[in-house]
Amino acid sequence: MRSIGLASYNSTVISSERVALIFDMDNTLIGSRIDFAALRRSVIGLLRAAGAVRHSDEELMPLAFAQLIAIGSAHDCAHGTTLAGRIWEIVEVHEAAGLHDAPPLDAAAEILNALRARGFRIAILTNSGRKGALGALRLAGLIDCAETIVARDDMPAMKPAGDGVGEVVRRLGDVDRVYVIGDSWIDGAAAAEAGARFIAYRRAIQDFAERGVLPWKSISHLSELLTIDFST
Repeated sequence: MRSIGLASYNSTVISSERVALIFDMDNTLIGSRIDFAALRRSVIGLLRAAGAVRHSDEELMPLAFAQLIAIGSAHDCAHGTTLAGRIWEIVEVHEAAGLHDAPPLDAAAEILNALRARGFRIAILTNSGRKGALGALRLAGLIDCAETIVARDDMPAMKPAGDGVGEVVRRLGDVDRVYVIGDSWIDGAAAAEAGARFIAYRRAIQDFAERGVLPWKSISHLSELLTIDFST
């Protein structure tokens, strides 16, 4: 997926009802305790033991998780192994531990509800599994703050692919502009592929340069979204 057919960002002013704000979940709306580095090391160790990778850890650790899954799936197709299934088992263990009692960040419920009150269409897009994501959002008091929630179960390809952004837009319907808010380069890459603008959260714009991601803006607190003009 390359573009979701949004109106030009240089065209006329757009009303808030036609603007979608898509939020990443982990470490954007909730303080996830998922140890992503440990998760990657476990997956890389599994791939290496199976002979699916020969690159160094330094080369493999920066890869998006979706890319590691793809390596395992390709090896399964070529050698009849079951790496992908075993990888997902590792993921689910880490997610269950990391999402347990994850707290909301920056009074997220109040901010999202304030944005909804202004007419903006609010969505959550996460690479986490649906069951774990809904449980974490419910405990954090965020389950009712979004119009739709898209988890990895709901999209053909996880971020950094733009499929999830496209699925959100499909569900929301009539929107002309889309903004993705997240803390990771994969959020920015997904936004770019789908033709949306990316707002980096708690990360400086220059931190994304080596990944080829160019944030539209950078914020350090979710409340800053209440001061941004999304209409032009």
